[in-house]
Amino acid sequence: MQLTQKVHQRLTAHLKAGDLAIDATAGNGYDTLYLAQTVSENGHVIAIDIQEAALQSTQAKLTHAKLNDRVELHCTDHATYLQELCNSHTAKVSSILFNLGYLPGSDKSVQTLPSSTEKALQASLQLLQPNGLLCVTAYRGHPGGIEESQVVENWMRAQKKLGHSIECHTPPSPNSPPILWLLSKSEQPHD
Repeated sequence: MQLTQKVHQRLTAHLKAGDLAIDATAGNGYDTLYLAQTVSENGHVIAIDIQEAALQSTQAKLTHAKLNDRVELHCTDHATYLQELCNSHTAKVSSILFNLGYLPGSDKSVQTLPSSTEKALQASLQLLQPNGLLCVTAYRGHPGGIEESQVVENWMRAQKKLGHSIECHTPPSPNSPPILWLLSKSEQPHD
């Protein structure tokens, strides 16, 4: 099973109609579209990407599916916007997704960075409701990907020590395959 399929399988089991979900790295919009379909007409999705081209692609998919009314798009840095959302959406979000790296088919020099990703993950934990699901796919095959993946791994392992449930999935490959991290937020994390 591909990691994307595993993510969607978990989201299908987790999300309910009316939920709030965030796609922190909208990219070409496939996950945003999936979230919009899954939260149904009373649900809401916030999609973030630092590239206007990514949001245009996402918008086109939503328009084709007639799901624009369920999604708000924000062209900004994911760490900055997620930290802003903590002022109004703390413990209100059911699921948050990240696909780290660069936008496929675009300028590979524009990519997520370890320092902002770590801040975005920390804000995500605050935004998730108890038992909320955080899905992070870290791609390691591009310059900077290994370093960012290590930051994610260190952060996830620290969260496990605090009592959150963590899973790690890596497809078998002799190269540097992406890694999927799944965090289920504990209702009562340790201090």
